[in-house]
Amino acid sequence: MLRGIDVRDYGSGSVSGSNVWQSVARWAVVPVGIADVLKGFIPVLVAQIAGFPLLAQGIIGLAAIAGHSWSVFLGFSGGRGIATLLGVLAVFAVYGRWELLLVFVGVWVLGIAVLNTPTGALIAQIALPVASWGFGQPLALTLCLLAMSLLLIAKRLEANQGFRAFGGDWRRVALYRLLFDRDIPQREAWVRRKPPNPEEDR
Repeated sequence: MLRGIDVRDYGSGSVSGSNVWQSVARWAVVPVGIADVLKGFIPVLVAQIAGFPLLAQGIIGLAAIAGHSWSVFLGFSGGRGIATLLGVLAVFAVYGRWELLLVFVGVWVLGIAVLNTPTGALIAQIALPVASWGFGQPLALTLCLLAMSLLLIAKRLEANQGFRAFGGDWRRVALYRLLFDRDIPQREAWVRRKPPNPEEDR
């Protein structure tokens, strides 16, 4: 609405705060990020208040992430699901499982400082179910967190528009997506990507 564009045609193609930051406006990441967090926070909070068992809360959180990443309203495209996962973890933190949120955010921030944002997020996703197991959380919660992490990784590999090999094979593209959340080595070229302009091709 702000720029009259479909963000799926720009940058990473993700319907996410990071792509809005790059392709629309930096301030716009605030309302987008809040909305994405609430997608995970509200349904799991309602489940917690309603007294649903921990397994049900985890499945609801998993469904919220899946619904964000493969939205039926956007032709089964969507964002990467990280902010929605943060919303889910925030509910668990409110009810005493704060170490999960702390580990996820801490590892992510450390990964950003040492490596880069996408790789930091990947390491944090892998660390989350390991931390849950290490802190002695119930098996049902650990398995749900493992499923959430695998879902986020699957979304990175799938992206929103299928493989775009850019002259390379799909295995190389998959590796770039997994490690750097992009299809090509050059970050700036990727985040500044725009759809072809027929007028410019004439």
